[in-house]
Amino acid sequence: MPDPSILLALASAPAGLAAGAWHGRRAAKARGDGFRSTLRDELVQQAADLDRLIAALGGLADGRDESLVLARACRDARRLVDASAAVLLEPMADGTLRAVEVAGVELDRLDAVEARDADGALRAVRAALAMPSGIALPLEAQHDTVGVLVIVDDDPDALVAPALLSQLRVIADFAARAAQNARLNRHLERMRDEAEERERERARLSNRLLHAEHEERRRLAASLHDGPQQTVAGVALMLDSLLDHHEHGGTVADVERLVRIARDHSKEVVRELREASFSLEPRALRDEGLAAALLPLADRLAEAHGVRFRIDVDAAESLDENARALVFLVLREAIANAVKHARPSTVAVSARALGDELEVTVLDDGCGMPALAVTSEDGLGQGTAGMRERASALGGTIEWRPADLGGTAVTLVIPGALRAAA
Repeated sequence: MPDPSILLALASAPAGLAAGAWHGRRAAKARGDGFRSTLRDELVQQAADLDRLIAALGGLADGRDESLVLARACRDARRLVDASAAVLLEPMADGTLRAVEVAGVELDRLDAVEARDADGALRAVRAALAMPSGIALPLEAQHDTVGVLVIVDDDPDALVAPALLSQLRVIADFAARAAQNARLNRHLERMRDEAEERERERARLSNRLLHAEHEERRRLAASLHDGPQQTVAGVALMLDSLLDHHEHGGTVADVERLVRIARDHSKEVVRELREASFSLEPRALRDEGLAAALLPLADRLAEAHGVRFRIDVDAAESLDENARALVFLVLREAIANAVKHARPSTVAVSARALGDELEVTVLDDGCGMPALAVTSEDGLGQGTAGMRERASALGGTIEWRPADLGGTAVTLVIPGALRAAA
């Protein structure tokens, strides 16, 4: 006869197994629900972190100023990882890194911080702020280091999570590129502004040159009218008078007198026309060069005013024809002003090469110039405005200054003139 206890155990076994399986399934379900909840929380957190990162990147992308972009990156990086402090260090002229922007700490606490690289910056910032943990992120774009971003925290276990470090690296990389783009945009804007200003200056110069040419034509027309034209008209009247004398039996002496007067007036017309032609452009300037054009002018002024001239302009002879003509007009006006206003005994005209730069000087030993004239836009005498305009047309500058040993020096400097000539 079987033991009743054994029969009872056998009868109850299926029920026990069923109960154990039920409890096992319930525990597994609980574990699954917990895993799903944890996973959901992590995904929600990651989505929130990603949203904050995207918002930070969007703000950096909108920046138009390099300094503001980097300052915002400093603040956003600290806020993104909830760190104790963030420090932006930028390279100085001597090559060292210095703190220029902070978040979560006062900037004056970092006055003594100085480093040569990112690792040194991290050590220096942690020491200055007594922070146990930190990370240094070089801000580099196309091999150009625009700064180093240091994030520190008072929790030794902070700033070690891979996801957090990835976010910081993303924002550092994006900030460097945004800062570089802002710098390039500012450079392009400056170049555009400079180009627009050059165009406006070119238009102003063109208008002034047209005005000067118009005034020169008026002056030449008036000179021809008052000089050679009147003289030729006078010669014509004398010839009419000769005919009258011949037809009405005039004396030989009267005829000879009228002929001599007409001859003298004809010579005067030739002289005036030669001077008018020279004032426009000496033929020798085009055919023989700058020195050959200046020598006749110097000879006439030397004869009329007793002035000695020294001319050495060989360095300017390599200029092209148009540049040489403008330099001649400047020198002619400077020489005329020196003789007229300074009453010198000697005038020296020289040209010398300074690299690819040409410096042309008219130096006199006259009575000098008043201090006001050194800074006056009206210069020393008539024609100086035209001298400035011609200097600008050459891409150069002109200045008047007292000479070291008395008198006045007028200096025309043309950058790149000899490079262009070569």
